[in-house]
Amino acid sequence: MVTLMKKSLIGFIILIASSLASYAQVMNSDFQKLFDLYTMEEYDRCAYKAEKYSQKDKYRRDPEPYLYMALCFYQAHVQPEKFDQEFDDPLKDALKYAYKFRKKDKTGELYETNRDLLDKIREEALSNAKFYYNDENYRKAASEFGRILKVIPDDESVLFMTGVANIMAKSAALGEKYVVQALDTLRAQEAGNRFEKDPVTYDVLIKGFVGYTNYLSEVNRLDEAQEVIAFSRKLIPDDATLKSQYKKIYAIGPPEEEED
Repeated sequence: MVTLMKKSLIGFIILIASSLASYAQVMNSDFQKLFDLYTMEEYDRCAYKAEKYSQKDKYRRDPEPYLYMALCFYQAHVQPEKFDQEFDDPLKDALKYAYKFRKKDKTGELYETNRDLLDKIREEALSNAKFYYNDENYRKAASEFGRILKVIPDDESVLFMTGVANIMAKSAALGEKYVVQALDTLRAQEAGNRFEKDPVTYDVLIKGFVGYTNYLSEVNRLDEAQEVIAFSRKLIPDDATLKSQYKKIYAIGPPEEEED
């Protein structure tokens, strides 16, 4: 009986430890209170206290307060009932503070420790951006993708899609700049066998390839469209959407020459 109780207690401790692993991790013990409040789902108080920390000279360069503000505003987006006040656009605030957090997290260690939590913000923001893009509100889509890009500037999939959205929003010069940067990075990754699918942004990358090659074909840049879609198939050979787009682009004949 005693042995059974010990095993049950050990199992309970392991369960609690694994649950806590899903909460934001702290590196500076000064911010243990923020961890405690967030863990207890007192997001309103946690956000308030984190903001107070960020306003003190002693802590204004520390990334932790901005991390917790980002996470708490994300919670305000998905669980508004946990807060005493309403926010106009808590997801926008979550991205804003996530951006400030990344700037202050000089080593990137805290970001890596809390990446799973921050990815939830990224997923939700990407969902919004994709909604505007699919609704053909390209200017708004470009703005939303751009916000995400600020938080994770080395995400070539979001960079690519930001470029495509800008092109569709009639900001072609800026859009092409982003697209070229993204394709250069992707080509280098493919050449060095370093490309890895990001489960959060994978469908964004596919959408980017489809949108960009459609645009190129529509403006009579068919050779470029074929080169880009052929590269996409080389990069991701098992994707059905890219396979279908490849067939579509290569089925398009050259534009007919006008008779004199």
